[in-house]
Amino acid sequence: MGFSAIWRKVSGRAKIIHTLQVYEEIADTFSILRSAPWPIARVIKGGVVLDLGSGSCVNGIHATRYKKGRYLICLDISLSMAVISRRNMVKENVLGDAIAADMFFIPIRDSAADSILSIASLHHIPRVYGLRILREIRRVARPLSIIVVTVWSWRQLRFALSILRNMLLYVLRLVDNVREFYIPWKKRGRIYWRYYYLYSLGELVDVFVRSGLKILSSGYIGYRKTRSDNAYVIGTVAHQITAVKHRGKFWNF
Repeated sequence: MGFSAIWRKVSGRAKIIHTLQVYEEIADTFSILRSAPWPIARVIKGGVVLDLGSGSCVNGIHATRYKKGRYLICLDISLSMAVISRRNMVKENVLGDAIAADMFFIPIRDSAADSILSIASLHHIPRVYGLRILREIRRVARPLSIIVVTVWSWRQLRFALSILRNMLLYVLRLVDNVREFYIPWKKRGRIYWRYYYLYSLGELVDVFVRSGLKILSSGYIGYRKTRSDNAYVIGTVAHQITAVKHRGKFWNF
């Protein structure tokens, strides 16, 4: 798989608009090829479940059914993804809504969600907006809620040469950040370049702490069982600490 850096500086707003346009175009094939839920989604507590950057909402649907949640809200910036999410919710007989909106202004009231998922979505937004989004997540989360966020980690061997290349481009002031990438998605012979910011675990933990959320567990996890190419943080707005075991691991709640 090839990766591409931006060979000129582009505003954060332009990167977000680009992400919207790309996912509108690839929504149908993406929903087919990314149809398996992430096991970490099961960590949530049920209740009102909010899936942010939901794509086709496979994680929200899976987690809601597994935890017997009472209501699911699937939110994605792409209208096409929201339509697919709604179709999947009806098919799986899950009560809820699918909304086309972004994570900057989540269109639900304060302290409304018992469980919040943001799986493989925050990395599509420039890092400069991370704190703003985590504060918005904190606003809509109830006390004792469970918040799960995963992002692609930069510490993957496949990115090593590309990061070295970006370091040179950064010195030449041709890119904004050495860990920003465009990663291809092929559809019917055409390539669509998806924007990513590759987080370190420390960066993800830092934005959680600065947003006022409490960290319960953090580390690395993968979409596939044999890989650990995503950083994750599980958090809450609560002060209460407990412990649960998930698939042989202790998540320090």
